[in-house]
Amino acid sequence: ADAVLLETLVPNAVYIARQALSSGECQEWINYAEEGSSSRWDEVSHPATKWIAHRECGRLQRNDWNMSHRLYQRIEKIVRQISPQLDIFDKASLLSNEAKFNAMTESDNRLPRYQPVSCNPNLRLYKYTKGQWFGRHVDESNKVDFPGNNNNKRHRPRSRFYFIYHRAGEVRRRFHLPHNGTSNNGKRKKGGGSSSRSGMAFTPEEGAVLLHVHGDRCLDHEAEPVLEGVKYVLRTDIVYGIL
Repeated sequence: ADAVLLETLVPNAVYIARQALSSGECQEWINYAEEGSSSRWDEVSHPATKWIAHRECGRLQRNDWNMSHRLYQRIEKIVRQISPQLDIFDKASLLSNEAKFNAMTESDNRLPRYQPVSCNPNLRLYKYTKGQWFGRHVDESNKVDFPGNNNNKRHRPRSRFYFIYHRAGEVRRRFHLPHNGTSNNGKRKKGGGSSSRSGMAFTPEEGAVLLHVHGDRCLDHEAEPVLEGVKYVLRTDIVYGIL
């Protein structure tokens, strides 16, 4: 595949790769989502509360290991361009597996690394029509059960940042920066937040991929209301593990 130009929207937090998917690939995903009855879309509609953000959209959700790994292979070059720029490290998992890693090192003279391994099999397609939006929120980092890894749940691979492919209507996605201009730290609730319009904004483009660190370092972010047309979003997460 041709090299994709990677842009930094927020250092150590938000990156954009334009034209990562072709127009034809975007249309294939839309055709898949829209084939058959419109009732395939689950209606998501809830107001903001203390714990969750306002959200209105349609959603298709599917667990598919085969497709998720194909997606990872599709964007692996992009992920590996970004990964060295991020301080993503799971010291606890490395230390807890010290004996196993010592044996590995003795046998093949290789040090284990915490690195991207695949995409979350939980694939989500979202559809935002005119007037629909997603309020200000943060996203958690989640542990993922890989096939054949069920006996080691304490140290399961964990999602570290997510990517979104866009087929856009007229809309922007906004990221709110803390005062020091870096990613946030510490525990925060998933919903709420002020309605300030400060921060960095990205206007979605067809085939663009947006990657955003989540978990404790996730920036507050929101999807502003669609003004015209329809916005389609393909969402999954990049999963990190020890290899």
